[in-house]
Formats: sequence, C-alpha cells, structure tokens
Amino acid sequence: MTISVIGLNHKSANIDIREKFSFTADSASLLLRRIKKVRDILEVIVVSTCNRTEIYCESTNGADDIKNWLLSEKEYKSFAKHLYIHQEEDAIEHLFKVVAGLDSMVIGESEVLGQVKTAYKIALDNKSIDGKLKRLFEYSFSVAKNVRTNTDIGGNAISFMYTSILLIKKIFSTVEEKKCLLIGAGEMTELALKYLKSNNVNDITICNRKEEKGKKLALENSCRYSNLNNLSTIIHDYDVIITSTSSSLPLIGKGNIENALIKRNNDSIVIIDLGVPRDVESQIKNLDNVYLYTIDDLGQIIEKNYKIREKSIKDAEEIIKFKIVEYKNWLSENNSTEIIKNYREYVDDITNGIVIKAKRMAKNSEDINQIIDYVSETLKKKLAHETTIKLKELYPNLDEDKIEKLNKLFKEN
Repeated sequence: MTISVIGLNHKSANIDIREKFSFTADSASLLLRRIKKVRDILEVIVVSTCNRTEIYCESTNGADDIKNWLLSEKEYKSFAKHLYIHQEEDAIEHLFKVVAGLDSMVIGESEVLGQVKTAYKIALDNKSIDGKLKRLFEYSFSVAKNVRTNTDIGGNAISFMYTSILLIKKIFSTVEEKKCLLIGAGEMTELALKYLKSNNVNDITICNRKEEKGKKLALENSCRYSNLNNLSTIIHDYDVIITSTSSSLPLIGKGNIENALIKRNNDSIVIIDLGVPRDVESQIKNLDNVYLYTIDDLGQIIEKNYKIREKSIKDAEEIIKFKIVEYKNWLSENNSTEIIKNYREYVDDITNGIVIKAKRMAKNSEDINQIIDYVSETLKKKLAHETTIKLKELYPNLDEDKIEKLNKLFKEN
C-alpha cells in the first residue's frame, strides 16, 4: 500500500486557478465520499486552504489511483498541468512541512495547522480514514507542535494581516481616522480586529451573513454589526474593506464599487481580499482610487520584504527528518504485525484442517500410529514444502543483510 498526495498550491497555480479547485467543508465531504468509492483507494483526506488544495491517499497502486480518477472527471481535467504529486517518504515529508509552516506563502504561519486539523476531522466524520493515513496526520500534528516549541520559526512569521495593515497605513497616513468594514466572522476577521485596534482604528463594522455569530463578535470587540444583505447599501461609507469568507461567488462587484466611488466623491478605498475563491471581482483593480490586494498580492510583498532566519528553517527540517524516521518505524511495526497475524491465520487454517481429519480417523478407530504419521507428514508438507516455495520466490528480492537474518531465524539455538 502506498501513501501519496496530489494537489496544487501557491507555487504551482495562481489564485485564478486555486479558487476554482477549492472546497468548503460540505464539498470536501462530498469529494471524500466520491473518492472512497474508487477501487484500490483505501483512505483519503482533502486539505483545502487559501494557498493549497491537496488530496492525500493510501492506495494499492500509489499516486496513479487518485491521479487517474481525478483526471477522468470532467470538472478536474483542466487542472492537470498545475498538479504536483508526491509518494511515500516524499509525501510524508511534504505533509510535515505543510503543517510546520515551511511550505506556506508566509513561512512559519500557524493558520495552516488549524486548517489541516479541520480537514482531518472532516475525514474522520466521513469515515474516510482509519489506518496509516490517520496515523500519519496524527504524527503531523506532533511535528507542528515540536517545530513551534523548539524553533523560532513561528516568531519570524509576518502574517497576511500584518502586511495588510502596513499597506493600509502606506495609503492612508492617518489610518486611525478611517472607517473599516470587515466582511466575515472567522479567524482572519478576528486577526484583523486585533491589528486594527492596536493601530487605534476603532470605527469598525462587522458584516456577516450569520447574524448571531456576527453580532457576538461585534459586541465582544465594541464594533457595529450589519447583515451581509445590506452590503450594497453601506459599502460607500467605508475607507477600508477587509473580506475573508468562504463564499463560492464574489460578494463585491465592479458596479458596487463604481457606485460607492460616486457617493464618496472618488475618495480612495483600500480593499483587502483574503477569500479563496475571491470575494471581490478582479476588474475592480482597474478603477481609479481603488487599491485592491488579493492573497497572492500580499504573498509577493511578503516574499520581497521578509527574510526569515535560515537557522529556524534548518532546525525545523531536522525535526521533520527525525519524525519521518519515527513514522516509518511505526509503519514497519504495523506491517510486521499484519504479516504475523496473516501467518498465524495461515498456520491455524492448516492445523485446524489436520486436527479435524485426525479426529475423524480416531472416531473410525484407525491405528494411533497411522494418525500420528498422518499429522506429522501433513504438517511437514504444508508448513515446510509450501513455505519453501514462497521463500524461493522472495529470495531474489532480499539483500545480504536480510538473507543473513533469515538464516539465523531458522538455525537452532
């Protein structure tokens, strides 16, 4: 059985592609159920974040099982040239780097760990993992904790939100006087509140579709609340808009912003779109006095302006190497347990059959010596002759060390 991963990320595809190959919790659950029906795929997890969508599998024939299925589905064929594939140790290492923040657009960021844990829970809920892949993801969470505890990599991370605030301050010299609209009520909105408040921005409105959650967040942070249905009627009132939702369609269209600019007498608007798929139509970037930044734009700025200490990365990579060995040792133990179990069942099948025949012979009052000879000869034939044939088949695949260990196994003590 082979562990493999197929996917795309910010390195292999821009946001135009990534937003079309992203999954909500519900759509990820549906995808898991579809993939589980594919022959030879035993376990599967779908990880979908702002910067990546990856499908991890344990399957009979390796990555070909999931790749062939994915590219046979009409809706996924167009992503072929953007996909990367890792198998076995490369797949294990890749996952460990993802959860540790080494494969992120922002090196060292911690949000991805929570997103992977969510993907793991969705897989558990859908019963799409129960063996090696389940254990692998449990190991990955240990890797992330180890890296964050024993290296400075997390402390070196410049977040998307921190970069967003720097951009806003670059455009508005007096940012504390500006009115800000936050669309969504998730982790990124909470992070935006933290950074805005620390920069003395207090005129903030939270706009969310789920009223209870939006109102609760607004009350906790002394902000106003507005339902998402009112967005088009209030949008002109804000200088800064930060949006991060899981909407599958844009929430803000070009017409919305054109109307807002007229009402604002063309006063500048800064829009930070952290949604994948995007919450804001890309054509808005062409409007005068509108500064629109997507998650890719922020990533490029971070990459140009931030150099993480190399020691932190090297320390993290050493931890990952150790954890790979640890997981592979677990795999070996798990595989050996399975082999032993299968061998014992094989021996049980043989002996059970012989015992039944011996009892039948005894019931028919056959000579005890004949019964003993039958049991002895049949056991030798089954356990020695058939095992010898199997050993001959295996021999060409063994190295000298394994041959020596095998010889010692059958020598008398």
